[in-house]
Amino acid sequence: MAAIEVEAPPRVTPALLRWADTMCPRRLEGLYTDRRGNRPPDARFRVANRVFESARLAHLELAVPSPAAFSAGAGLEPEEQAVYDAAGRWYVALFGDRAVRAVDLDDWESTVEEVGVRLVGPAGLPVEDAAGNLEVRILRVGARRIVTGDPLESIEGRFAVMRAAEWAAGGTLRLCVADLVQGALVERDVDVDDVLAQELQPWLAERVAVIRERAADAAPRPGLECAHCRYVAGCGAHA
Repeated sequence: MAAIEVEAPPRVTPALLRWADTMCPRRLEGLYTDRRGNRPPDARFRVANRVFESARLAHLELAVPSPAAFSAGAGLEPEEQAVYDAAGRWYVALFGDRAVRAVDLDDWESTVEEVGVRLVGPAGLPVEDAAGNLEVRILRVGARRIVTGDPLESIEGRFAVMRAAEWAAGGTLRLCVADLVQGALVERDVDVDDVLAQELQPWLAERVAVIRERAADAAPRPGLECAHCRYVAGCGAHA
């Protein structure tokens, strides 16, 4: 008997949550339904990805980060190398007093059954200390938004807590958002179960309702975002 294929729930990313009200409906629908499109370029994430990987490797064992862990290797332009070096120095400065080990959650997505979607995308760097205290570090490199106030007010912070919910269930999670160019850090200890029930799950349901409503009428709306849209091919706005 042939195996029955189960259709995966729709896909929700931090970008969809942030831009649901303003994104081109055609692009939004393609991302939400995980429709196949052109492969997006990764050049703008190249430095951030290397910084993240260096930070993760710095904590393969229980340890404080050291400057030696931040070596970008070949392939970066001089300007990119300068940003990488600055980010490495700030990571050590901001987190150099904590001995932690990286935790491999071994997934790229989490299904939220109550809302019927998959949360797909990075959820920060999960780490734990010798006492078993859990922490997620969101590392920004060149972000436009200034790191201030409550980290749970950021889309990345909310997304990270929801993605880490199973790992941190029943306990407290330290949520950190660090700007590794400006050298800023905000932190909050989150009671995971309480925050999920009282704040994040209702917020997610509200944002997903907006996404579904706009995806249902996926007329193209040409604009600046066409330059980095993976669904430009075949778009009626460019016929």
